[in-house]
Amino acid sequence: MAQGAEAEMASQWPTAPLYNFSSAPRPKATIAAASLSSAIFFRNARWTPDCTAVLTTAEDHVVRVLGADLSPSLESRQPDAVHAAVWHPAASASTPEAFCFAASVRDTPVRLVDAADGRIRASYPIVDHRERFIAPHSLAFNVGADKLYCGFENAIEVVDVASPGYDNHERLKTNVTRRDKGGQKGIISALSFSQHNVGTYAAGSFNGSVVLYDEDTGARAAAHLDGVVGGGVTQLAYHPLDGNTLFVASRRSNALQVFDLRDTSAPVARLERSANTNQRIEFGLDPWGRYLASGDENGTLRVWDISDGAFTLLLEDKLHEDALHSVQLHPYKPLVLTAAGSRAYLQNTVDDASSDEFDSDSESDGGDDELLAPTTQRKPPDTRLVVWDFE
Repeated sequence: MAQGAEAEMASQWPTAPLYNFSSAPRPKATIAAASLSSAIFFRNARWTPDCTAVLTTAEDHVVRVLGADLSPSLESRQPDAVHAAVWHPAASASTPEAFCFAASVRDTPVRLVDAADGRIRASYPIVDHRERFIAPHSLAFNVGADKLYCGFENAIEVVDVASPGYDNHERLKTNVTRRDKGGQKGIISALSFSQHNVGTYAAGSFNGSVVLYDEDTGARAAAHLDGVVGGGVTQLAYHPLDGNTLFVASRRSNALQVFDLRDTSAPVARLERSANTNQRIEFGLDPWGRYLASGDENGTLRVWDISDGAFTLLLEDKLHEDALHSVQLHPYKPLVLTAAGSRAYLQNTVDDASSDEFDSDSESDGGDDELLAPTTQRKPPDTRLVVWDFE
């Protein structure tokens, strides 16, 4: 009886899904952004940790929650451009009390929003010296989910999730003065917490720097990463099984960089992709530590084996007819979530020196869009959000 009960319990534990990257994937669910609102595309798409819902932001200032089958379940219209939106670490459509997300909207307080009905559960105002609201460009919950870290220009605001209002924040100034050579300058555009070295987190900026911090030591840098390329960091992520490995994505860069945090003097590997654009091209990690998947500006999905340090390319398949900017891998099934879409632009670019001004004053979200002049579409855009089956 005891052995039978143990076997039954073991069969209920989730196991790593088996992906078949040798054959073409099958679309399991699809929705086009243009079917929800005219002339928009999804800016990003993120599954909940258990993949029971999808959180999206779009060009029309609406944060949408979709079901597991990509059917719309909530439209939360915002007063201005959405800079960032992230799920609560325990978010699940089957757990109402944790089914919520944090959102940063231009010129408004950071909000914790109920993903079922759209009501605001809590508000966290961040203000500057002139009493104007600051909208962070990056958001990340710490490992304990009791603090929300909010990145903006030359600072990170640490918010106590359980204590909304004005008086329960801590501001970490990453660059105290203009002459401070040891600080981190620019808009903090990406944040990521280590699941292994609890309290350690990485912060990236549109200025192109990546710095490691510790929750216990405040704004004092633990280490600086050298050799970061591109025009500004757009995403950071620790290896799911190795706290010493950090993946870095930058705009206007044709490679993801891999750093060994035991020696931060140079990256240890480059994962090539076509991403010479200011649009955020986000990658996704297999929670079991086997794969990294990324799209590119041409709609091609690439998957690398990250389990052995060789970073072998396993898949290169064109799945979309426009920029494939968001990718996520399902933790329990051989499914991949992708989102595509971009604006159409002429080939001429503006001078890089104007990028900081664009980051601060862009109508959209502070520098995530290409710094190019708009023109008419040359072909019908691909604005699909797709769940692909790799079984």
